[in-house]
Formats: sequence, C-alpha cells, structure tokens
Amino acid sequence: MDKTRSIKTRDVVKIIKVKDHAKLHNHFIRQKRVHTKEDESVSEEAIHNIQSSGMCVLEKSAFKAKEEIKILKSKRSLNKAIEAHSVENWKKERHTEKIGEHRSPLQENKKKPNFLQMKKYVIDKKKSNDKTEKFKFQSFYNTYKLKNTNRIVEIIKKSVLKVDHLLSLGGSLVLIICMSLFIGCVSALANDSYSMPAYVNVSDEVLAYKDTIEKYCKQYEIADYVSVVMAIMMQESGGKGNDPMQCSESGFNKKYAHSPNSITDPDYSIEVGVQTFADCIKQSKIEDPGDTNKLSLALQGYNYGNGYINWALSNFGEYTKANAKAFSDMMKSKLGTNGYGDPEYVDHVMRYVGITFRGGTNPNFNNLEAWVTKNPYAQAGLYGQCTWFAWGRFYELYGYDPGFSGDGSSCVKELVSAHPDKFERSSSPKAGAVFSAIGHNHVGIVIAVKDNTLTVQEGNLDGITNTFQDAKKDWQTKSYTLDQLRSIYGGVVFANPK
Repeated sequence: MDKTRSIKTRDVVKIIKVKDHAKLHNHFIRQKRVHTKEDESVSEEAIHNIQSSGMCVLEKSAFKAKEEIKILKSKRSLNKAIEAHSVENWKKERHTEKIGEHRSPLQENKKKPNFLQMKKYVIDKKKSNDKTEKFKFQSFYNTYKLKNTNRIVEIIKKSVLKVDHLLSLGGSLVLIICMSLFIGCVSALANDSYSMPAYVNVSDEVLAYKDTIEKYCKQYEIADYVSVVMAIMMQESGGKGNDPMQCSESGFNKKYAHSPNSITDPDYSIEVGVQTFADCIKQSKIEDPGDTNKLSLALQGYNYGNGYINWALSNFGEYTKANAKAFSDMMKSKLGTNGYGDPEYVDHVMRYVGITFRGGTNPNFNNLEAWVTKNPYAQAGLYGQCTWFAWGRFYELYGYDPGFSGDGSSCVKELVSAHPDKFERSSSPKAGAVFSAIGHNHVGIVIAVKDNTLTVQEGNLDGITNTFQDAKKDWQTKSYTLDQLRSIYGGVVFANPK
C-alpha cells in the first residue's frame, strides 16, 4: 500500500518593522503642561502640546546662548569668540586700523589672535601715560565687546522667531518662559538693566524757576514735562548760575557764543533748554510721557547732542545704558578727549523726578524686569494675579523689589518689614503707597491722593489667573473715597513712603 507523504508547511507572516520617528520624537520631548482646569478640551490639549514643543526649541536656544556667554567670559574669550564667529571678516576690519602709532595684536599675529598678547596690550595701554592712545584703544576694545553682546542678542531674537507661530496658536506661556530663559543671558554680558534711582527733591533754586519753566514748556508744547525739565536743571546746575540749563552749546542758542556758560541770561537759558529738550522729545517719537524708554532716549540726547538719538535708533532701535556708554567712547575717540558727556545721565536726572512720572502713568508691559524676569509672581498659578500686578507697578515706580511674595492681604506687612527705612504702616494713604485689603485677599497701588479721594491701580479684576496677553488688559485705574475703598474691601491698610 502506497503511503503518500505530505510535507507539512507553516504559513509565516513576516512583518517588517518600521521605526516610528514621530512616536520616538514624542517620547523624548519633555512634557511640560500647565493645568488650569480639571476638564481640558481638545483645543487646550493641542495648545499644551504646542507649548511643550516650543519649550524644546527654547531650551536648546537658551543652552546655545549660555554656551556662547561662557566662551566670551572664559579665560580665552577673545580667541574663542573671534575664531567661532567670522574671524576672517573681523581680522580684515581690524587689520586696516591703526591705534595711534601701534598696530593691534591681531595685526602682529595674523594667523591666530593670541589672548595673552591682547591682555598684555590692554594692560600696557591702561598704564600708558599717553591718554589719547589709551582712550583710542579702549574705544576699540569696547566696540569689540559690544559687537559680541549684540551677537548674543541676535541668537535670542532668532530663537524667539522660531516659536513665533506657536504664540499665535495660544502659546503665550512660551513667550514668558522664553524671556525668562534669555534675560539672564543678556544681562550677564550687557549689564544693561534699568533700575530707578532713589527719589531726591530738587533745590529751592530750581523751584524758584518753576513758573518760567512752565511758561516755556507750554510755549514749546511739552507742558506735561515740567517736572522732567526741573530735574534736568537740577542735574545740570542745581538752579545756580546764569546758564542754569547749561545749554550754551545748543544749536537753538542764537544770541550767545556756542561755548560753555556763554549764556548770561537765566530766562534765555531756560527757553533754549526747553526748546532743546522739546526737540529731543520729537526726535525720540514720544507719544506718552509714561514711555520711560523713549524718555530715557530723549534725556541722553539732551546731554550728548551730536546726533546720539538718531545714532541709537539707527543702530539699536532704542536707548540702552550699553549704547550710551558706547557713544561716549566713540566720541572720546573721535575728538581725542578723555571724557564726553555723562553715560549715566538718565539715572542722574530721573532721581529728581516724582515716582508716578518715573514709573509712567500706565503700566509699561515691555519692562521685562518688572513683569517677567524679576517678578516672583510671574509663574504658573500666580501669573496675572493682583499680587503680580502690584509687584510690577511697584518696581516700575521705585526701581527695586518691594520684598513681598505672599498673598495680597500680607503685602503691606511684608513691604514694611523689607524696607522699614522707606515705608511705614498707616491707616490713611499717601501717593505711592501700597494697600492691602483686610477683608479680602487683594493688593493695589495708590497713584494719587487729593483731599479724601485716592486714585488706585489694581489688577486681576476677573479673579482668575491669566495669560500675559489677557493680564495686560485685566487692570484698572479708579478713584475712590477712602470710605468707599474700606467698604469694598472690608477695610484697608497702607504702606506709605516715608
């Protein structure tokens, strides 16, 4: 009997595995989500995912910026910075320059800039008795540092642009994190943060000219800037002498020689000074007296003249302490002098201007120190609260940390405790005071007091945590009688400036 042998077979299904790049990518993305509601919609989930992706971009960019700063601050900073960024162009530019009768170290060593040579050259020039040569080289060296500072800023700008489309999709939190990550990088190099100097009263000599100042401010259409003009006079002369505005060299002086103190008529000095400052305001394109950055540009322009305002706008787009210093160095080198103007002029003038003017009549949300980088309430769960607003406005008005970081009801206590030499607890307000509600967890700023009416600014009117865009609109300036304010908030207590 024939047996038919059958060969058993097994069906095998082979599946070719394909690497899921998207899944792998998502696996390694750090999930950073901020929960604001128990039930999240699909759109909210999408926004969180966008923010998470944006965070990856920003963290990498921040790391890159910090690494660049480490290079610039390291022992061989000049070598590494020049080699890593367009060394040939840098050499080509500097090889054509002569510093006095000497050639720079980079000219002497064209193959590779040597840090020790540069360091020795700096030391030699600083010890040199030849002031002209020393200041020329210092200007050259400051220009190098300024260029590298600007390069770090460019890294930041490019990084922000990479996530710009995310912001339009609801990623406002990304913007806050972005600025928080980068502001420390910039300040590490530029040291350019603006802090409001402590207030100092103008002298009796300046006050004696108040009516004259008001007359010419009205004539030249800057009636809102009387206090600033008085502050300029205080810084320039203290109200003393025949040229109290120190504007003899101004182009608006048509009666006297353009030499220091040539004006011998105080009234004419004030007219020329006001006209000069009005022109600076016009050049700076100030639309609101509370725009402190443009006001700073105008003030520095009054001190420098010679096209500083247009130079700053063309090269930097605004006033900064760094470019004020750079302009002074540039002019010293150009004129061969050992001094030019006052690079700290803005701070020196603003100490004589009242706090509400210095801080602006309204919040300036472009002031990153006040609203983002230094504000302890600029974080998830606290951002946009009344405490965030009060802290930011206080910093704008006074230029320093109020010292409170708790609930609104405890802000007055914390402020008085942190600054007992500057503030005192009171049941009645002064302009510039911080108030805490006794019956509510709330805090605000007193902007003005007239008779029994006080004007306050307060935030978080809707009672919830907001995005930055929403928080910028969630505040008000409102006037109350003291009794009304007490009734609304169940009693109030004030931290008054002494």
